[in-house]
Amino acid sequence: MTPDTKPHAADASADSMSTKSARKMEALVPPARRIPTAVGALAVRDSGTGASGDTIVLWPSILADHHIYHAPIASWLGQHRLVIIDGPGHGDSGPAPAVFSMKQCGQAVADVLNQLGISKPVIVVGCSWGGLVAGEFAIDNPSRVKAVVMMNTPVHNDKRGLKLSDRFVVWGARWLHSTRVYQEGVARSFFMPKTSRQGGPIIDAFYHHLRTADGAALALSVRSVLLEREPLAPRMPSIKAPTLCIAGRFDAMYPTETLRDAALSLPHGRFEILDTSHISVVDQPETTTKLIDAFISSLSAESVSAN
Repeated sequence: MTPDTKPHAADASADSMSTKSARKMEALVPPARRIPTAVGALAVRDSGTGASGDTIVLWPSILADHHIYHAPIASWLGQHRLVIIDGPGHGDSGPAPAVFSMKQCGQAVADVLNQLGISKPVIVVGCSWGGLVAGEFAIDNPSRVKAVVMMNTPVHNDKRGLKLSDRFVVWGARWLHSTRVYQEGVARSFFMPKTSRQGGPIIDAFYHHLRTADGAALALSVRSVLLEREPLAPRMPSIKAPTLCIAGRFDAMYPTETLRDAALSLPHGRFEILDTSHISVVDQPETTTKLIDAFISSLSAESVSAN
């Protein structure tokens, strides 16, 4: 180990806390199985068919895994069937075979649902990268989508205007992901300062995920999402399903008005803004969960009204 990557006592303590947090989270969800998809073998946790509600598919942000959804998972288990996916190179998933598109990620969701034998329309929930995946899946599979939730989603991407910081994030994912400096830099972009200061199981798991990731696999996915993706906004009007877009008022990564304008371009789009940074479901987990719950409840009410 080089001096830069040798863990300090504080990091060893954090590892211990992260392990306990991870175990607590895993107690809430079933064990993962890897399912072959268009973007590699993905870790999928399926809560099973016992719930009477909807089937909800969850895909997280880059540089994070399913632990960011701790609050909604805890709330929805037993109520809805949950299909919880870690993106390629993240969490318990394997690496992608090559640079991939967001459309291929949407195909990966279809691959997972096919393998699980799920044919009825689902609610697809995604944060950041996950929001892009949800949108792509909805565009290509309209008959399989009941509703879409896109949180903190970067729907534009001008490749001519790529920032040096984006390239650094990709390079750092390969070579610096296990360092505290890189982890804290990502945390500053993702979370409100208060969230990071308070810590807790979700933040512990976030640091643990970065510390233990496969750098090459992580960097390939981050490059695909940050640098190579095609903009989603021009195609979003093709999303026919009811769509809830949630933005963070203090998101320094992407202007809130871009997601607002995209939401208003949809036939059945709704927009909400929260006092959060880039990962709303971590900054305000209970508020975000309740907002999604209200959206899901409105779908049932609209269905009854239509009948």
